[in-house]
Amino acid sequence: MVYFYIVRHGQTLLNSLDRAQGWSDSPLTEAGKQMAADIGKKLKRIEFDAVYASDMLRAVQTAKLILETGGKSGVPIEKDERLREWCLGCMESENNVVFIKNVADWLGGITSFAELNERLPDVANAIYEHDTTGMAEPFYAIESRLKNVFVDAVQKDRIQENANILIVTHAFSIKTIVHLFAPEQLSGLGMVKNASVSRLVFENGIFTLQSDIEL
Repeated sequence: MVYFYIVRHGQTLLNSLDRAQGWSDSPLTEAGKQMAADIGKKLKRIEFDAVYASDMLRAVQTAKLILETGGKSGVPIEKDERLREWCLGCMESENNVVFIKNVADWLGGITSFAELNERLPDVANAIYEHDTTGMAEPFYAIESRLKNVFVDAVQKDRIQENANILIVTHAFSIKTIVHLFAPEQLSGLGMVKNASVSRLVFENGIFTLQSDIEL
């Protein structure tokens, strides 16, 4: 059995400015550092066999603080670009109100987060189709890269019984993981909060997701 603890990074500068943040990056704020430290304390009892983080600064900073606060500084962090956030193309660092309005307009007037989440593939594809930079990805590409992180990890790490793996990634990436392993949870997911923790369990060839768990 393999347990994945999936964490969204702590608050960043762009988060605090209410800006959309995809492949654009910014460091953790002091509040964000404290969020990561708090998660480290809550996960202190768990011995991690492996740690994977998006290669973005905010994810790596969060992973380091979780490990340091939990007394696990010796555990290496494997940076994996497959865990990156969605690229938002020409809407990188856009004001969140403008970003959401643009996406809603492209999809014919979405009025709630529940609908936005339920139509997650359409959201990604709309961003891809309206991007002028050539960098945004279609949903199938995002889904594939994220799924392969977990498939590769269980093939590599399941030789150890009850392995624990820490994953630090991003909000839309976490929504994509929910879409992959528990799509029925998407409509009730709402916003993915900074430093939220979900647990994905792999047992007998099956992945089961427990979203935003209490620690």
